[in-house]
Amino acid sequence: MQKQGLQLLGMLVLLAIVTAFNYNFFASLGITGVTLLNLLVVVTAAYFCEFFVALSTAFLAFLAINYFFTEPRYTFEVAHAQSWTSLVSFLIVSTVITSLVKQLKFQSQQALINAQRAEFARTLAERLALANNIDNLLLDTCTLLQKEFNKPFAIAIPQLANSIESKYSYSLSIQSDVITAPDMRLLNWVSESGKPISPYTDYWTESITQSKQWLLPFSRLPSVDPILVVDKVDNEEGIETYSAIKSCVDQISQAYQRLINSEKAQLAELAIQEEAIQNALLASISHDMRTPLTSILGAATTLQQSNLNTEQSAQLTSLIASQSRYLANTTENILSLIRLESHSAEPIPMDWQSPEELVGIVCELYKNRGEPLSIEVNMSESELLIKGNANLLTQALVNLIDNAKQAYEGDGPILIEISQVDKMLNISVKDRGKGFAEETDLLSIKKFTTTKAKGFGLGLSIVQAIAKSHGANFILSNRDGGGACATLSFIAPEEGVVDVQ
Repeated sequence: MQKQGLQLLGMLVLLAIVTAFNYNFFASLGITGVTLLNLLVVVTAAYFCEFFVALSTAFLAFLAINYFFTEPRYTFEVAHAQSWTSLVSFLIVSTVITSLVKQLKFQSQQALINAQRAEFARTLAERLALANNIDNLLLDTCTLLQKEFNKPFAIAIPQLANSIESKYSYSLSIQSDVITAPDMRLLNWVSESGKPISPYTDYWTESITQSKQWLLPFSRLPSVDPILVVDKVDNEEGIETYSAIKSCVDQISQAYQRLINSEKAQLAELAIQEEAIQNALLASISHDMRTPLTSILGAATTLQQSNLNTEQSAQLTSLIASQSRYLANTTENILSLIRLESHSAEPIPMDWQSPEELVGIVCELYKNRGEPLSIEVNMSESELLIKGNANLLTQALVNLIDNAKQAYEGDGPILIEISQVDKMLNISVKDRGKGFAEETDLLSIKKFTTTKAKGFGLGLSIVQAIAKSHGANFILSNRDGGGACATLSFIAPEEGVVDVQ
């Protein structure tokens, strides 16, 4: 009522000003000009004021024209039928225009509201379609709903409770003082029944809640799905708002179920992959470890015979040593790969290492094994350093050299090149074998698969894992003139950074 009173007062002032203007310039304007100016006042009232105020303005304008400008002037009498026709026409036109303007304004407002709702629906659909994380989905949707409906929103997420009284506890997706935590009994009831709590359902518990809240479950059946909490709901909220929010909940629920199913599918896929790896490992162990174990057992059994000469005993002893070394290397590779790929592994201890010393350690290792090895080392500088773990880097070089030895087809040495190019320090192992197939890349390297007659196919996989743990690049390529090149590329230390103690 106060708003209507202020609007009516404003229109009276505007009508008085226009009437004074018409009175002073009546001789020039004539009755037609006066009528049009008053009609303009009525249109203004119809657009900016409520319908009652607009109608009142139209009637007052009618009276003003009758009193000040219709003969006989300064009375409410009308002398001519023509004047009656003009006045009645003005009143009818004013009333019709007021109604049309009000209707047009209402339709414009509805069109604007519909456009805003369409934009909100489009944005919500985009967010739901692109969501790939449940936590982000819940936070984004709460933010969108709060912006659209101008009230606090949160999503109650069920969790297993330690309490005997309640099977589930609930945490809110948005922790804020603006949101009042819902009553736990109500959340459990909504979860167990799948029914919403609002004034537009049969379940409204305003007397129980600390504030007026709507609770809308993601599922219409008993479940442990999240529950949308609409806080600080006032008495003027209509069923249209409730229906719009309910529609949003249905869309969010579908996106939530999609992500849940996607996570389940990913977990199932990981489980299948792990099972496949385990099966491949068991198959490889049963195939590749049985042969050396059989050889060792046979040689050891033969050594127990007393009629062997010195040469036969030496051959059997050498066979046992080589097969045992193969088993030891294979076991170490498997354990190293497990450690490197374990997400719970502790950080790898690293220190500054000299590539020249690492190559020397590898050569000494082969010498102690009694294995013939022809290596040529080419270094661009003698004081190059990299930060890493000496044991892992040595193991990576041994795996690369073992691959080069098996692939080698000539009598020349295996070439190890150590050089610094720009800000990268490269360690390359090169051979003159058949080289890599054209389609070979790091993505094609798979554990427990190999093209060789013997082995687990772990060599390059371990080198790749070691490179990743050191922040280095592992590059495979073919040499000019034939052969393969495997390169570990490390970030070279900046000058003055290295502190070797």
